[in-house]
Amino acid sequence: MSEQEPWQRSRPVRKRVSFSDQEWETIERRMLLSDARSFEQFARTVMLEAEVVVRKVAFDAAPLRVELSRIGNNLNQIARHVNEEDRVTYEEMRAARALIVEVQQVINRAAGEQV
Repeated sequence: MSEQEPWQRSRPVRKRVSFSDQEWETIERRMLLSDARSFEQFARTVMLEAEVVVRKVAFDAAPLRVELSRIGNNLNQIARHVNEEDRVTYEEMRAARALIVEVQQVINRAAGEQV
């Protein structure tokens, strides 16, 4: 039996996966217990019908409020000055950009602590 071209298969999407020897032994045991006729059938069934546990991490912004509030106040001062003068200097743009980068770093640190 020759292999069909992808557009001729009822399931044209194919993926490859690699396992260590120990992982493969575990999979073979599970296949035997499930009476799967082939790895392809077993893998398809497991991936389509198995329960997937989604881990949600609650993000508490309370510890960030003081730090983000300080940064926000600095940005507001820059914005107020720019609005009053109706122009912006290069230094003000750099300061605003640095504050925005600092906000991102605060958020990234907090998100990293949650994982």
